[in-house]
Amino acid sequence: MVSGGVNGTVCNEQQYQQSLTSLTNPHPTISCLTRDQSFGLVVAVEASLLSLIFVVTILGLIGRNALLNRKRLLGASDDRKQVKLLETPTDIFLFSLFICELLQALGGLLNIRWVHNGIVKTGSYCTAQGIILQGSQVTAALITLFLAIYTFVMILWSVDLKSRGFSFSLVGASCIFSALWVGNGNGIHKDYEEPTPFWCWINLVFVGERLAGEYVWLWITLFASVIMYISVFSWTKGWLSINMKKWYMFQLSPDYKVGNTDRRAALGLLLYPLAYSFMVLPLSIARWSVPDGHKPVPSVALFFGFTTFCLSGVVNVSMFWIIRQGRLLFAPPQETFGSEIGLQVTPSPSSAIPSNCDPRADGVVSGDSSESTSTVSGGAEAANTRSSTSTGIEEII
Repeated sequence: MVSGGVNGTVCNEQQYQQSLTSLTNPHPTISCLTRDQSFGLVVAVEASLLSLIFVVTILGLIGRNALLNRKRLLGASDDRKQVKLLETPTDIFLFSLFICELLQALGGLLNIRWVHNGIVKTGSYCTAQGIILQGSQVTAALITLFLAIYTFVMILWSVDLKSRGFSFSLVGASCIFSALWVGNGNGIHKDYEEPTPFWCWINLVFVGERLAGEYVWLWITLFASVIMYISVFSWTKGWLSINMKKWYMFQLSPDYKVGNTDRRAALGLLLYPLAYSFMVLPLSIARWSVPDGHKPVPSVALFFGFTTFCLSGVVNVSMFWIIRQGRLLFAPPQETFGSEIGLQVTPSPSSAIPSNCDPRADGVVSGDSSESTSTVSGGAEAANTRSSTSTGIEEII
């Protein structure tokens, strides 16, 4: 960027006047960057580049795992069942989320042009950046919400949700909704994507589109993640449990707790959507601190929020590596051909079923036995619920 223009920018007098907000020009289609603002945008670009490196690396490793898995199957002497890359709903949601993170990182990298020119202005390049950012953000928010709900249901109700078709349908519906919303906005409205003011996004005129097309889903995901995390935390501490006769009712259960290993696993599973939600919170607060647009949002707040958001790829990949290493064919071969294809998982000692309880109660059946299940109550029912849930936690991971 070469300075020497008006007020520390590269803009000439005419461009600078066009960038000023006034009664006759409430939404300028050009924004002149100062040196400090260009520096803030450079930091955001570096954050996007770091996220891109993390996401491309994890996607490359996933591709490597798929090739190694195929070679292992082709070279195996026994008839092993093929393990798909997207074997479970968790795999589908995570892989889709990584693709969204890839697009978000690319959208952030497009700011390089604004840094180089010192001017953000409308045009095909600006429109492309706005479409990429808006589309990927909406889709990522919806997929994160689905992942949080799926994890929550699996942990508390031990429901065996392994419908790959339904999971693909949810991801597909998210992509279609995002494409239709973004395409409709750009097709109907002129200057739908414009400088806001340091990068291109939805014009401030279209407040309803900003809300319904993105922020509502981000806020729902954040609110739902917090509520579900608190519920699971209370469950792991033994403060509440599910009434298995009435699935929609919770009850106090001070007589048992989840073991430390299962507690960390359960809480760690919901940290993923919770962390993503808090990554988008600073930018959301900065945008809506001045909802009417009559006063400019402080540059520092915008750059902090946007840089934090650009690091979401780093956070999501790191959370995956720490918490969900067993997904997307990252498990060792013996695990890949074990629990990942639905073999019996041994419950942890913390959730072991007492010897006087029938292990087949409440639908927990061992082996291929076809004998009728027995009914247990009180502590036996709680123990069986905890046992099957512990198994569900291990299978999610």
